[in-house]
Amino acid sequence: MAAQPKNIIVGFDGSQGAQRALHAAAHLIGYGSTLTVVSVDPNGVRTEPDVLAEARAWLLERLVTASYVRRAGDAANELVTVATELGADLLVVGRRSEDGEPAPGSVSAEVVRRAACNVLVVG
Repeated sequence: MAAQPKNIIVGFDGSQGAQRALHAAAHLIGYGSTLTVVSVDPNGVRTEPDVLAEARAWLLERLVTASYVRRAGDAANELVTVATELGADLLVVGRRSEDGEPAPGSVSAEVVRRAACNVLVVG
């Protein structure tokens, strides 16, 4: 049996794939585990509704505590950077492709390619 992840990072942008990733991450945390929700704005200016508030509300309804990080820049780069900075052992991301595979050049494909920790791509 695999060890329970202790430090989980989940990328969240409000999309359906990100919502599925958040749900999966919430189900994976166990006693003593930490969950960090990361939102990355590619333009550095928050113009969309506060997606972290959406994630926070969903998690609070389920009594799941988490930390929240907002970054600006390239999503894949920032997710991998946060995972490295926080010593994550699991990075959870959603996918947007319809065939079940990360599309070449997509955030999920780049995270899988570059992350030093385990990555779960949720469809």
